[in-house]
Amino acid sequence: MEPSLKYLSGRGRDEAAALRSRIASIALAERAAAGRAFASIEEYVADLSRRTVCLTLLAGAGTRWRKSLAAAAAKAASDRAADARAARRFDPERPRGLYPVRDFLGPGGGELPIAAYAIAATRGLGRRVIVVRGWEREIDEELLKPMGVPPSERAFFEQDAPFGKPLGHGDAAWQCRSLWAGTDYVIANFGGDASSRVTALSSLLAMDAMAASGVRVDLLVPAARFDAPAYPIEMDEEGLPRGFGHAKLQGRATEAGPGYANVGVRLYRARALLEKVESFRARYWVEGTGYSIPGNDPEGHEFALDNVDAELASEGRSRILAIAKPEELTPAKSLEDIAAFEAAAARVAASDAAWR
Repeated sequence: MEPSLKYLSGRGRDEAAALRSRIASIALAERAAAGRAFASIEEYVADLSRRTVCLTLLAGAGTRWRKSLAAAAAKAASDRAADARAARRFDPERPRGLYPVRDFLGPGGGELPIAAYAIAATRGLGRRVIVVRGWEREIDEELLKPMGVPPSERAFFEQDAPFGKPLGHGDAAWQCRSLWAGTDYVIANFGGDASSRVTALSSLLAMDAMAASGVRVDLLVPAARFDAPAYPIEMDEEGLPRGFGHAKLQGRATEAGPGYANVGVRLYRARALLEKVESFRARYWVEGTGYSIPGNDPEGHEFALDNVDAELASEGRSRILAIAKPEELTPAKSLEDIAAFEAAAARVAASDAAWR
């Protein structure tokens, strides 16, 4: 007999990774036991996709990214290195997610934008809302159309930057809340990760099946085990998350031994996410300054989804599902990260293909 999803996302979290390929099937069976049977995983996914929004954050380029482009452009004056050639032809103002990397998703090889891996990870899982800071035409032409995402299946949302820079992905979710508030679930991911569709799909089915079975889960965080996670998850004796570490957001280094960390994808009950983004805005927004959230770097004035995650965890409303692969947390934040990102994307794509 298969272990339950409640167990695998709690005390049995260490057993979940070995059952990665079976999570969707377990969810299918548990959903049937809870009162609604689907003929296949595909039918279950199709039903959920009508009740889900995939929120992909693709705004901006990032300070590290711009600095690495500038360094590579300077290097181009004296040599012909591949990264220097790429830097000369890539506008540093363009979203980092449009930078071309090797294509491991299709049979023909070639190149595709970094963010194609985030888009592919949520393929068929819901209506798309893509948070941007301009560049909509380029994103459509270079990313969405080649990935088969028509305008009818997506909405762009331009994040306002009232003080010259975006104030975090929590603020972005608050700003575009009218585009997702009426759904059941929100899958949030980022345009610079080597994301896995198996992880996203299995987690969405697991979350819905647990909810139908009466398990309280307003946030489900796909996680992987690391020797020294940069974003460690604090767990209680029941195997439930009680806190999330985030060095940049907190303005300090995070030290941890072996443990779990999220991989850039998180799944919310839409009504719980709405409750939290509206609450954080009401409690911590300071006119003329930005956000002043206790525990965050006071110089950043940001509101991150990590703040929502931490509060839901402290209230016992979140769970982790440790089925992600460590390679999924290989963000391309500078040109120096591209080789590692491509290697990770190749491994994730091969694993996903084997699952299919």
